[in-house]
Amino acid sequence: MKNKKIDVCKILFLLSLFITPLLCSFFVVIINNYEKYDSLFKTFIVLSICVFLLIFIITFIQLLKDKKIFCRRNVYARLAAFVLFGVYIFGNISTVHFIYYDENFKEWLINTSSNSINYQDLAGQIYSKYTLADYTVVEEAADEELIDFDVEYDMNLYANKYEKEILEHKEGEIYKIIKIKGKTSGTGSTYVGYMAVVYDPSHVKLAKSSGAGVDNNAYGETLSTIAYKNNALVAINAGGFYDPFWNSNGGIPHGDVFVNGKLDTSFRRGDFGGGMVGFNKNNKLILKYMSTEEAINAGIRDGVDWGPFLIVNGVNQYKNNQTYWECGRTAIGQREDGIVLLLVIDGMQSHSQGASYTDLANIFERYGAVNAASMDGGTSTAMVEKGQYINSPWNGYVRTYRWLPNAWVVVP
Repeated sequence: MKNKKIDVCKILFLLSLFITPLLCSFFVVIINNYEKYDSLFKTFIVLSICVFLLIFIITFIQLLKDKKIFCRRNVYARLAAFVLFGVYIFGNISTVHFIYYDENFKEWLINTSSNSINYQDLAGQIYSKYTLADYTVVEEAADEELIDFDVEYDMNLYANKYEKEILEHKEGEIYKIIKIKGKTSGTGSTYVGYMAVVYDPSHVKLAKSSGAGVDNNAYGETLSTIAYKNNALVAINAGGFYDPFWNSNGGIPHGDVFVNGKLDTSFRRGDFGGGMVGFNKNNKLILKYMSTEEAINAGIRDGVDWGPFLIVNGVNQYKNNQTYWECGRTAIGQREDGIVLLLVIDGMQSHSQGASYTDLANIFERYGAVNAASMDGGTSTAMVEKGQYINSPWNGYVRTYRWLPNAWVVVP
């Protein structure tokens, strides 16, 4: 009977020996990718870790007792057992720490994964979207010659249906709204959104909340309020903001913010890669990672520091870098003829699961953008037309309207 009990202990010990570190590693993955997993699953993983850790400790002690390690005569054996136990725990912690904090390993794994045919999303399953963005190498949209406001088209002959959607409009029309619908490239879920097509880029400006700043008294405003105060025909949310504990009032924008040719605020950069996304004084959309001084010298009239960049100099940055994280998205782009594209995709709702960065890049590529970048997404994603929300801003369970530091607006 005793031998049978010991045999069971050995089996449980070996199982817990291997399963416990795997569960702990997966728990770290969940922490880094919290938005991908629901609360019930997270709770299940935590409980499983507790159960297997308890089994490991109990069976370990039981096996030591069976070998009479706790006898006074077996001091060295007891010491060796606890040293091995310490090495095991230290080894697991060191491995997890190496995977998540060693810069060289992270860079190698992310780049190797993104260039692999069979394991493209491996890094995406391990690291957060913030980490991936930091290690995603993109070009800079420095070649302004791609934008030519004098491009002419034969209105009787379109290259494709997307070009026709863009170019067919009433004479003198400042903008038009296109409804966007499709399937995500990752899970095949449905996404639904809206694209504002702005025919003259000089009508696109960056507007800020009346209370936006970098001090504790700063505050944001809803997109509809910002749009109303700026007499906007259309508006979408723009850059991200400092959001400690996920309860910010949206008053402190990340990075450099330029409004009407002047540096408005400068706070620490966000964690989404990219860089300056802004229009210069020639109304061309510039995408470039640059310092405050460089942005001033580049003549940025309106811009925010955010990202990641989706299309740079006509090159889809996610063509060979598939991403699967789907949620509400906001993005801005410009075609070679100067037409500006403002895009929002609803997320985490029955009618629209959301889109990934790959999906955004593909949408902009279809509609002829030569430069495009992602703006703040998720709960912030919103589009207002003539004072009314036309998309469905969502906060997990309810329709909501976040306070924002700034917005891209289309003015008369």
